[in-house]
Amino acid sequence: MVVYVEVIWLLNFMIDWMILLLTQSITKHITKWYRLVIASLFGSLIVPISFIIPTFPIDSWILKIVHSFIIIWIAFGFQNVAIYSKLLCSFYFMTFSIGGGLFAIHFLFSTEDYLSTQGFATDQIHGLFVLIGFPVIFFFTKYRMDKHKMQQFQQEFYYSVTIKWKGKQVETTGYLDSGNHLVDPFTQTPVIIVDETILEHWFDEEEMMQLQTSAKSLMEGELQDFNSSTFRILPFQGVSGQHDFMIAFKPDLLEIHMKNVQLTNKKVLIGIQFGNLVADNSYHCLLHPKLFQQTG
Repeated sequence: MVVYVEVIWLLNFMIDWMILLLTQSITKHITKWYRLVIASLFGSLIVPISFIIPTFPIDSWILKIVHSFIIIWIAFGFQNVAIYSKLLCSFYFMTFSIGGGLFAIHFLFSTEDYLSTQGFATDQIHGLFVLIGFPVIFFFTKYRMDKHKMQQFQQEFYYSVTIKWKGKQVETTGYLDSGNHLVDPFTQTPVIIVDETILEHWFDEEEMMQLQTSAKSLMEGELQDFNSSTFRILPFQGVSGQHDFMIAFKPDLLEIHMKNVQLTNKKVLIGIQFGNLVADNSYHCLLHPKLFQQTG
């Protein structure tokens, strides 16, 4: 069997480099690009050393820990213990995540018997599999981490909302949309937007169909069968700049539940959005920033 040391070395270098890129991405720690390259090169040196010096204690756990400490120091430097520990833990987390992902994929597509009497698999992960699979796991991990950070950021703008109207009380999740500046042009009353999931608590299927028909007629410039005693027509400007109309109603009471305070408001309008506001149904109501002015 022929072993190409330079190929294994290059593969190890690329793996270390991508893990360091992920570590930099999730920690938002700014460093020079060449420091990551030098750190990756240092990390991969263990490959040629193990071939040149066969007695080198490559399996020593102490050596592995010291090795990772030096890699992080070369890549990001040392500012204080807290930052260094954060970078080191993130580096280990990325290493275990990607390594575990590669092993899981290999386990999924392997035909070997992993529950053999020898206790574990005797087959080896092929270098080509690592070369192809590692970038896939890399980008998947980065995508999920970025998605998770975005969800954590958005969670700060989620609020429990209670809407009271027509003798019914509906509780849902609202999202504070800083870009929502929709107001009634005559009274300057702020407008929040709810989707069909909320409307189903007040309207049955037939009433929803009639409401959609009225909305469609309104968009075409007709006012037939429009219940002006219950609903209002609000003009607004869409994202594309075109002017449009929205059907809205005035609730009896709106409550926004925060950590230390509960906001109540009667001077608010609720605009109707047919369909869902978001595909994952994480919220069903877009809140107006003006509703939070009383909290400062």
